[in-house]
Amino acid sequence: MDGKKILSQKLQFALDERDRDNRLISPPDPSTIAQMVDFGSNDTLSLTTSGALTKSFEDQLRKNPDFIVGSTSTRVFEGTTQYLKELEVYMAQFHKAESALFFNSGYDANVALWSTIPQNGDFILYDQYVHASIHDGMRRGRAQTIMFAHNDCASFRHCLESLRDQNPGIADGSNLVFVALESFYSMDGDEAPIHELLEIAKTTLARGNFIFSVDEAHSNGLLGPNGSGFVTHHGLEKEIGLRVHTFGKALGSNGAVVLAEPTIKFNLINYARSVIFSTAPSFVALAAVKAGYELLASEDGERRRRTLQQNIRYFHKTFLSHPKWAAIKKAKIIQIPNEKSWKSEILQSPIIPLVTPPNESTELAGHMHRAKFWANPVRYPIVPKGMDRVRISIHVDNTREQIEDVIEVIMEWATYRAEQTRKARL
Repeated sequence: MDGKKILSQKLQFALDERDRDNRLISPPDPSTIAQMVDFGSNDTLSLTTSGALTKSFEDQLRKNPDFIVGSTSTRVFEGTTQYLKELEVYMAQFHKAESALFFNSGYDANVALWSTIPQNGDFILYDQYVHASIHDGMRRGRAQTIMFAHNDCASFRHCLESLRDQNPGIADGSNLVFVALESFYSMDGDEAPIHELLEIAKTTLARGNFIFSVDEAHSNGLLGPNGSGFVTHHGLEKEIGLRVHTFGKALGSNGAVVLAEPTIKFNLINYARSVIFSTAPSFVALAAVKAGYELLASEDGERRRRTLQQNIRYFHKTFLSHPKWAAIKKAKIIQIPNEKSWKSEILQSPIIPLVTPPNESTELAGHMHRAKFWANPVRYPIVPKGMDRVRISIHVDNTREQIEDVIEVIMEWATYRAEQTRKARL
């Protein structure tokens, strides 16, 4: 037996083990998804599926007829083109930031940021549910890390006070506490209590030695002036020191940008391995991003944001007022974490989690797929054990009829499961 066969056997063993645990990831067939109504993708503004982004992208090509397809080099050599420089200036102005640095993905941006910017002696206080890319960046960095309970202001205060009281460098202001948050969290769809957290930081660290970072992957394009995001919506551009905006969700393309002061940008250029050792983004990738931003700032972009919020509210209202919901909820077949708070939220996330009993999210998703509605089951280790769910994503182009129909399909499955549970208890 040669090395390749030994390796193949070892890898297959790991895959078989994951399959036995019902955790094997198998990407769906694109032709299958194409036949279904989309309640799963991140194309929340429907820029991609509607063709609007394609038209705007073609406009960018016409405006720049002499573009070259390739990148030619990394950012630190010849890869920083004039178009890229101008786009970074544009994005900084769009988001009311001092400077912007483009990355090939949100993952790259977060790993670069958290592995590079916090220094020895600093601490990172992070929300329990921040994205995996933030965790990967923190693991590669030099700062010590502490977790606080998700969106729990009391837990945040306790952790911050303990940090201050047990670390002279924090107490005297010589070292920093970085606070890592998301605007809308990707699995629960809830919003960070940003004003409360900022106030706690100000009162606990009177010397002001803290820096907040907000990952706006799920809010970019959806709220704020011209869709500029969560931080600008709250008017906190001067209080949030670090922002990460990604382009693979509402904007319909790919890449990300770190918004920060110029010193941080230049530090990332010098020390972030994903900048130094990665090929710079091509004109085609950059043009797609610029096309998306121009759509956000247009009347059509504003219309799409309004329509999305209307669709989100319609889903909540229709789902929670359904005559079968009370019995399903009582049987604990489906739970919606933000059931009680959605009415009071002025602007809402398009992510609506349907939390199921353990190992049943795939059954619900399969039932939806058979009815020609696409949504994604999410299981451990992506979410905590016992918190399996089907993640519903609402889109601009979802019609009211489609929303009503998918809710009926969900209720059909949940009613059947509730009846099974009732009979099992007899």
